[in-house]
Amino acid sequence: MTTVLVGLLGFGLGLAAHDLAIQGLTEDRLLRPLSGTCPNCAHGRGWLRFRCSQCGRSISREPFVAVVSALVAMGFANTIGIAWPLVPYFGFLLLSMALLVTDLEEFRIVDRLNLRGSAVLVVGLGISALINGSLDSLWRGLLGAVAYFTGATALWLLVRGRGFGAGDVKLAPQLGLFAAFVSWGTLGWAVFATALIGGVIALGMIALGAAKMKTELPYGPPMVIGAWMAIVMAGIGAFPIPT
Repeated sequence: MTTVLVGLLGFGLGLAAHDLAIQGLTEDRLLRPLSGTCPNCAHGRGWLRFRCSQCGRSISREPFVAVVSALVAMGFANTIGIAWPLVPYFGFLLLSMALLVTDLEEFRIVDRLNLRGSAVLVVGLGISALINGSLDSLWRGLLGAVAYFTGATALWLLVRGRGFGAGDVKLAPQLGLFAAFVSWGTLGWAVFATALIGGVIALGMIALGAAKMKTELPYGPPMVIGAWMAIVMAGIGAFPIPT
């Protein structure tokens, strides 16, 4: 029963994340999660309508985003357990999903979503860790955030911003925080999975003729998916090294 409830919550978080992404890209001052914002014209059609009354666009990718979010939410619940830290992990899922959508949509990690949301998540994780008695995990998470940010900054300087932008650097701390909160091994596997996913996507697109060797692809999605995978896989003991 708990798994079903978590899945339903994750499904709703996915819909809310899609709204936040579209509203963030249109610079809409008022963020209205679950308003059913149309990605084509930014009209708030509502989630009970499957076609936008303004531009006629039908719902397409939104259910896919929601289903992925539901699966990740269930994975997070399995790893973290039904405890206070799970609340900010759901917030992390909401924010990271929204940023994944914005990066796929316009190659942008929207600052006003990322920076403000990350600050709220740090406070939320800190409070939940204090209540739950998980301060050791919190300190490890904060150090992980610094480590991931430092590594991302070094990579950004190395490639001079080509294919890895400043937005990706600013995305790294929240990913490092929530991965390392679980364990250092989880952070390590998040970085490894990110590199693997990014490489596979790039090679696949080149093989299909959709990209050339110098084509810049969004790196935010592999970073987010890599962190999700590492956190979920840690919960099922999938790491071949101690976590």
